[in-house]
Amino acid sequence: MGPMPFYHRTRRPLRQTLQPRSAAGAPETVDVSRVGYAVVDLETTGLSPAADSIIEIGLVLAGPDGAVERTWSTLVNPGTGVDVGPTYIHGLVAEDLVGAPALADVADLLVRDLAGRAVVAHNARFDVGFLTQALGGLDRLERGARVPRVCTMEMARHFMATPSRRLVTCCETAGVEIGRHHTALDDALASAGLLRHYMAVGRERGEEPVAWSRSLTEAVAFNGWRWSETAARAQESRLVPRRGDGVLR
Repeated sequence: MGPMPFYHRTRRPLRQTLQPRSAAGAPETVDVSRVGYAVVDLETTGLSPAADSIIEIGLVLAGPDGAVERTWSTLVNPGTGVDVGPTYIHGLVAEDLVGAPALADVADLLVRDLAGRAVVAHNARFDVGFLTQALGGLDRLERGARVPRVCTMEMARHFMATPSRRLVTCCETAGVEIGRHHTALDDALASAGLLRHYMAVGRERGEEPVAWSRSLTEAVAFNGWRWSETAARAQESRLVPRRGDGVLR
């Protein structure tokens, strides 16, 4: 069998609403009204994207209004002999990862579902840093590309008075339900809830466009992702969620 074809996401037509400037200084009109969100949370073996590994992915695909469209999660096997890191935080031990796919075995699915959306995370610098390092190493992301992102942690105090920007505290302040903290899918769902809360507060204040409009504009044009659609469809059956999580919802 020859190599599978890989795809870049096709750029969307530029229309309506925002007025960013091109590199040449000319105004461009960009439609962000249909741009959705990919809310992601990762559990990892440590804090360094260069030295540590992803061991769990939780992904929530949300529409332009923040409503959840689809979710999935999977454990990720980082390879033989790799220390799983702080079990006291993420609750995972090496035996939990036996039989789970390697990141390369779900990378096309992950990239397909990230493409065309603004990537959202609570402390996006951390999660997107790991995604950039890992997916770049698998040739699923162009080297040096900056992934369009929204950080629910950085924006917390713009939308509410919270004593801490930690995820649990933000959720308590906003009245957002959070399940098992440091379980990737539960934390991704909680971050998606914060995103919807921020949207509601912004509407009440009459803030238009939303505070993260630049990230939405960038998501329209971003074509740094690279994936095989055939592989992505096949990888949907390879997901191994943590016990208690669904596979695809």
